[in-house]
Amino acid sequence: MNKERVNLKGVIAGNFDVIHPGYIKMFKECSEKCDKLYVLLHSDPSIERKHKLPPILNVEERTEILLSLRYIDEILVYTYESELYDILKNGDFHIRFLGDDYINQSYTGDDLKIPIHFLNRSHGWSTTKFKNLIADSVKK
Repeated sequence: MNKERVNLKGVIAGNFDVIHPGYIKMFKECSEKCDKLYVLLHSDPSIERKHKLPPILNVEERTEILLSLRYIDEILVYTYESELYDILKNGDFHIRFLGDDYINQSYTGDDLKIPIHFLNRSHGWSTTKFKNLIADSVKK
């Protein structure tokens, strides 16, 4: 971390169901850009977006896993995009982390002017890929 900055608060939001190596790389990158990393944990994205799958693990299980990672300092849970917006608006965050798939796209809170650091997803991991690998290994 850069020693010149003090208490730089970073934030990343998501479902974070089934932790895989891509998430670890992502959280590590986030933690290198801020002093305190907040994870805004979406309880169930399928509530507002029917095309999304509900999480396999419940909020308590995902919170326990996430808090065991040295890169993460605090978890805040939200259910609705309006709650996410309010947390972002009132959280006094200095940097927000988004996947590079959000470049030139609209996203919740894009009007709040929180500086964005886009995370490179060239590592090739995704939750869908990980779940498919698990399903394929069970079928064999």
